[in-house]
Amino acid sequence: MVIDINSFSKDNQVLVPIRKTSIIFHALIVLVLAGLATNFFIEYGIGGLNKYALKHLIVFFTVLITAISWKLNWVSTSLMFLILVYINIISSTIYLPFRVEDSTTNFEGYFLRVQMIVFVMGLLLAVFEKPYHQLVVIVYNTIYITSCIILMPEMPLGKFILAFIIISSIGAISYFVFKKVIVMRQDLHEQNALSLKQNLELQELTSFRKEIVQIIAHDLKTPIHQISILAEITKNSKSEVDRNSNLDLLKNSVDKTYTMLEGLLDWAMQTDDTIKSYMHLDIRAVVEDLKEQFSEKLNYKKLIVSNGFSSDFKLFYSKQVFETAMRNLLTNAIKFSPVDEKIEVAATEHVNYYSFSIKNKARAIDITKLEQVNRGEQVESALGTSYEKGSGKGLSIVKQMLAKNNGELHLNALKDGVEAVLKIYKRDVLVETKQAS
Repeated sequence: MVIDINSFSKDNQVLVPIRKTSIIFHALIVLVLAGLATNFFIEYGIGGLNKYALKHLIVFFTVLITAISWKLNWVSTSLMFLILVYINIISSTIYLPFRVEDSTTNFEGYFLRVQMIVFVMGLLLAVFEKPYHQLVVIVYNTIYITSCIILMPEMPLGKFILAFIIISSIGAISYFVFKKVIVMRQDLHEQNALSLKQNLELQELTSFRKEIVQIIAHDLKTPIHQISILAEITKNSKSEVDRNSNLDLLKNSVDKTYTMLEGLLDWAMQTDDTIKSYMHLDIRAVVEDLKEQFSEKLNYKKLIVSNGFSSDFKLFYSKQVFETAMRNLLTNAIKFSPVDEKIEVAATEHVNYYSFSIKNKARAIDITKLEQVNRGEQVESALGTSYEKGSGKGLSIVKQMLAKNNGELHLNALKDGVEAVLKIYKRDVLVETKQAS
């Protein structure tokens, strides 16, 4: 899961976002249209189709056409709201010269009504849209009040100044307060997103640690079983020479198992970054070491592992990941190979990756299980050709581990067996790909 803590939707940039499905917003549009229609009929009843009635009619149809366009998704909700608010402010102030000339107009009442509209509309813009609209309203209202002072010199100057101070002060305070609240909410959103990201990383690391514990348990089964067999053989040896020889084999097996356990435990204690630390691996030596670990099983089933790697074949990769993957694949190849057969291990270099294949003969191939493994699913373990048991977790864990380390695993059914293909992408190709993106 990818989280971008630097990106914010419109909901994070406004105090209260307006949604297209909002019942309140729909009701506001209806009320504005009803109010404009009422004002038109009142003005029309008083003086016919005069300039005041015509103004209400124009504003009514402007709002109506915009509302229809909004419902048809031609106009955004934000633009619809801005038109609704600003047209109320503009329509209330644009007729100032006519109000001044009209002797029947109570100019002071008209001025206070306009200031109330400006005050309410400014707050609506600050709450439901960006706070900077409040500053736009303050500038517009300042121009309007200055025009009133010029056109109505007989009206007390103090009333204009008082209205300017009240509207401007409240507007400026609401701008800074609302902006601060939005910034604080964005900071909280960033902190929550970062916390969520860290929790996800911790969950992934914990999950990977569990996988490593499963790998340790899985990989130690074979050597411990071999130690048990050697101990039993040594116990039943009658000849002193055989006993000493078996004790040497037993000590050698214990030392190898201890070394393997130490390496796996060191791996388990590392961080997620160091788990992916790469080094130059001698692949032939790795396979030979694994052959020696499985020597008892190979001898028991009379199997031959052909090491198709040259001594100069080097791979820049994680030693623990590669060894664990090869160990699991060899375990399965030995388990399902008939007696007295051959297991072929080979590698091919491609432009962007290396592929390592392990082929073994098999009498019966369950295609369904192969497909499940290729999908990364855990399968129910089947008995081997010599009735060997297993957990069925090994290949699933290997696929997950490779996915975290630029690798893939795919099983192919052959005419007379199974081929496991381990694909590992080259580091230089990965670096170039990341830089290009």
